[in-house]
Amino acid sequence: MKILFVAQYGPLAASSRTRVFDYLPLLRKAGITCDVRVVISDDLIKRNTRGVFSRLLYYVLSYSRALWTGWVCVCTAPQYDAILIQKALFSFPIPRLLRRYRHKIFFDFDDAIFTLENPNAGWINRLRTRRRARAVPAMLQTAHCAIVENAYTAEFATQYCPRVSQITGPIDTARYVPTKKPASEKIALGWIGSQWTTRYLDTIRDPLAALSRRYPNLELHLIGAGDFDVPNLKIARIDWALETEVGHLQTFDIGLMPLPDDPFTRGKGGYKLLQYMACGLPVVASPVEINREIVTPGETGFLAETDAEWIEFLGTLIENKPLRTQMGTAGRTRVVAHYALEKSSEHLLALLQRSIHQCDTLSQ
Repeated sequence: MKILFVAQYGPLAASSRTRVFDYLPLLRKAGITCDVRVVISDDLIKRNTRGVFSRLLYYVLSYSRALWTGWVCVCTAPQYDAILIQKALFSFPIPRLLRRYRHKIFFDFDDAIFTLENPNAGWINRLRTRRRARAVPAMLQTAHCAIVENAYTAEFATQYCPRVSQITGPIDTARYVPTKKPASEKIALGWIGSQWTTRYLDTIRDPLAALSRRYPNLELHLIGAGDFDVPNLKIARIDWALETEVGHLQTFDIGLMPLPDDPFTRGKGGYKLLQYMACGLPVVASPVEINREIVTPGETGFLAETDAEWIEFLGTLIENKPLRTQMGTAGRTRVVAHYALEKSSEHLLALLQRSIHQCDTLSQ
C-alpha cells in the first residue's frame, strides 16, 4: 500500500505532528510506503508575526503553497492507493478535480476549523473564516471519508461526507511518561498552550487568585503562554520546544484545561488532557465536549464549570497528595487503553485498508 500524506504544517505544529508525523514510523513498520508533502513549513510559521503586513504576507504565501500542493495531488493521485489530507484546504478547482479520485481521498481535521475562532478578530481573520466556510465543505464533499477529533466535528462532517471516523489525539505514550518527582512543599499547577490560547486562562483568573491566597506554596507553570498574571501567585514561564516539553510537563502536579464553551472550543480534541494524563497527572478541566469523554470525574480528575467548582476541586487535589497519585495513575491507564498512538495507528491502518479493499471490490 502506498499513501500520500498532505500535512497542513510541519512536525512542530501539534495537529500535524500528532495526526501525520507520529503515525509514519508505525505505518512504515507495517510495510506501508508513506510519502509526505507539507503545505506550510515550520520555517514559514515562524515568520507569522503579529504585524498586519507580516500576517498578510504569511497568508498569501500559505494560499500559494496550498494551491501548488493541490495541483500536485491532482497530478500524482494515480500513483497512490490513498491520499490523506490533514487540514489543508484547497481552493477551486482543486477539490472538483480530485473528486475523480474520491475513493482514495481521506480528509482529516482537528478543531472546528469551519467556524470563527475569535468573534473579535480583525478583517484578515474574518476573510480566513469566510474562505473556510466554503473550503471545508468542499474538501469534505471531495473525500471518501472524514477523520475527526470528536462528536461535535463529526456532526458537522456528516453533512457533507457520507463516512466519518473519529480518532481523538492520538498521544505517544512511549514519549509522554510519568516520572518520580523530588520531594517538595511546592505545588505546581500546570498549563501548556500558545500565546493565542493563553486567553483561555482568563476564565479561571479569579479561582487562581483565591487559591493563591489560601495556599502560599502554590505555583503556576505555563509552557508556551503569552502574558498572564495573577496577584500573589508565583508564575514560572517556560518557552515551548518539542525537545523539552515532556520534561517540563513532568514538573506539574496538576494539569489544567480551562475553556469557554463556544462553537470553536467545542471542536477541541483535548490534547492537553492527553499530555497531562499520559504523564501521570490528575487534571481539572472545563466540561466542554471531548473533555467530558476524556476525563472520568472523581477517577482521573474533575470537570469544573463554575469558579466555586474550580476552587473546590483544585483545593482537594492540592491538599491530598495520595489522591493526586491515584488519579494520575488512573489517567495514565485510561490514556494508554483508549488514546495511545499505537491503538490509533491500528485504527487508521484498518480504516485505510478497509476502504481500499471496498473500492477494489467495487471496481472488479
